[in-house]
Amino acid sequence: MQQISIFNGISPEELSRMLHCFQAVKTFCRRGQTIQTYSSHLRKIGILLSGRAHLYCVDFDGSYTLLERFGPNDLFGEMFSLPLWGLEYIVEADTDCEVLFLLYEDIIKRCEKACGHHSQLSDNLFQIITKKSQALSLRINLLTAKTVRQRLLHYLTYQQEQKRQTSFSIDMSLTELAEYLGVDRSSLMREIRTLKAKGVLCSKGRVFSLTPPSPNEKGGSGRTNE
Repeated sequence: MQQISIFNGISPEELSRMLHCFQAVKTFCRRGQTIQTYSSHLRKIGILLSGRAHLYCVDFDGSYTLLERFGPNDLFGEMFSLPLWGLEYIVEADTDCEVLFLLYEDIIKRCEKACGHHSQLSDNLFQIITKKSQALSLRINLLTAKTVRQRLLHYLTYQQEQKRQTSFSIDMSLTELAEYLGVDRSSLMREIRTLKAKGVLCSKGRVFSLTPPSPNEKGGSGRTNE
C-alpha cells in the first residue's frame, strides 16, 4: 500500500497507525457494482487499490455521461466537488475492485499529536488534487475543440507525449473514447479510418501511433463529422 501516491513518504509503521486512527475501511467491490454515489456533503475519499472503475453522471432526463476513468492509485469522492443541482454522480466498478475509504475531515483536521506523517498525507493530497485539476483542464480543452478530428488528435498527441512512445495504447475502448471525447462512436470510427487513409495515424484496437500531419491536416477541415 506504500506505493499509493497519497501515502508517499509515510513508513509502513506510521501508515498502519494512521489507518487505525482514521478507522479506514477497506471494501471489495464486484464488477458492475456501485462503489460510491456523490452527495452534497464532503465526507469520504475513495482510494482505488486495485481494479478499474469509472465516474458517470446521470442528468435530468436519465442520460448517461462518462466523466472520468479510475485505475489503481486514483482517488475519488465528494471532495472533488461537482455541480449537484439535480444531477447524480456514481462511481461504478469496471472490474473487481479493492477500495480504501478515508473520512475527508480526518485528513484535513489538525492532528492533536502533530504527527509528521499526517502533514505528509495532507501534502500528498494537495499534489494529487493539483494533478486532477490538470486532467480536468485537458478534458475541457478537448471538449472545446470544434471537430471530431481535433478532439481525437489532441487526445492522442497528449497520450503519446505522456507515454513517450511512438506506438502507445489507450486505457479505454473506442466506445469509451467516443464518450470521453463527447462524440458519436460512428463519427469517431469514420475519422479514424480517414486519418489512417491519409497516413496521419496507424491503429489496431487500442494501440495507436501518430505521424506528423501535413499543414492542411493540423487544424482539421472544419467540416469533419460531428
